[in-house]
Amino acid sequence: MEDRGEYMTINADDWEKNSSFNDIGKAVEHLKLKYLNLWWNTKADFYKFEREIELSEKLSNERKVERFRKELFDELHNIPNKEGEEKDWIDRIFSLIKELEANIIGNDGGYISFFVDKGYSLVTEEFIKEVREFDSSMNVYDTFQAIRNVWIMNSIQVLFNMEPKLTPSIFSYSMLYPYSDNYLDDPEISTENKMDFNKKFRKWLCGEEAKTSNTNEENIYKLVKKIEGEFPRERYPQVSQSLLAIHKGQEKSLLQQREKSLPYERDIIGISIEKGGASVLADGCLVKGELTLEEADFMFGYGVFLQIIDDLQDVEEDLSNGHMTILSQVAQKWSLDKLVNKLLWFIEETVENAEVFLSEDSTKLKKIIQKYCIIMIFEAISKNRKGFSKKYIKELEKYSMLRFSYYKKLKRRFQKEFSSEDIIDICTILSKKYDSDKVGVV
Repeated sequence: MEDRGEYMTINADDWEKNSSFNDIGKAVEHLKLKYLNLWWNTKADFYKFEREIELSEKLSNERKVERFRKELFDELHNIPNKEGEEKDWIDRIFSLIKELEANIIGNDGGYISFFVDKGYSLVTEEFIKEVREFDSSMNVYDTFQAIRNVWIMNSIQVLFNMEPKLTPSIFSYSMLYPYSDNYLDDPEISTENKMDFNKKFRKWLCGEEAKTSNTNEENIYKLVKKIEGEFPRERYPQVSQSLLAIHKGQEKSLLQQREKSLPYERDIIGISIEKGGASVLADGCLVKGELTLEEADFMFGYGVFLQIIDDLQDVEEDLSNGHMTILSQVAQKWSLDKLVNKLLWFIEETVENAEVFLSEDSTKLKKIIQKYCIIMIFEAISKNRKGFSKKYIKELEKYSMLRFSYYKKLKRRFQKEFSSEDIIDICTILSKKYDSDKVGVV
């Protein structure tokens, strides 16, 4: 059994009393140790879901989703041209999306309305327009990778009782990591070149000059400057330090890419926890400018489980590329059953035991986060079935609203039938629904 003593050497009370929270580097080290300790102490028993979903109900849900998919496809390709017809068309689209929510999540959530009422769709539409102005060559996959982080940062705004909106820092940070992550994850680029790039990136984050050598680097430099324009480093030390912390996490993550490694050979789990936690910690700093330790604690934990879910989604690809994560490393030889059990309990522990963000909206949002994380985990398992025992797949599938085999079909059909323009149209529809609701038209 691994010696876990090193993860329990820091006393949290002493750390809070003796450390300045303007030192994000110390905060990250403290939180990394805390969440490593939490991970090791989280049980790996089968997770306790709300209820089993009978096969007949799954099949019924799938028929409804198929109907939704076809009706949405038809509606998006029959946008009305006549004045006065747009409102009815928007209402039909919104009703279809609400129906999809009811079929997959259930009728008790009202999550789509929650996000629309908070203005997420309006922010998304604005973000897509700004992406086109900033870099018209950015592909759809990278754009929606960035949008996912915009939504996370919008959620953080809600947690802080702020109105969700697109700020220069939210735009810039959400764009930074499609550029840098995809470069660093590219197996065709040598580790040496990646490390050279990281040295330049660090200089820019420290406010130093370093010559750009390609368009990708020029874009990253511009985005760093946009963040500095909103949060000058002298006045907002947490912002600049948090960006350096995620950069440090990225540098360490290069160790995961060098070659396949065995458990205990490298601190793979520590690297993943540091990178994931520091990423959303930076989200929080870039939303608010300055965080309390309790707020930073939640952000870090949020980032940890999002990182592990991301690693679960990419486990087979990572394994084939020799990119080691806590999941791909284990998947070389063992099933991932118990790690997913642990992940589910870890998410619950992190979200439900948070001592901050206790308002009505924050509490609802935390429940939404848990719900969607479970859906993301189910979808990831359906994509990577080889990593799990047949017995575990059969048992877990009982609690899914859809059969695992259908998740793959649904994703493939959506990718085939719906273009990036269709997604933008949906965002526009939802933003117009938001605007009309605000003025009492609908």
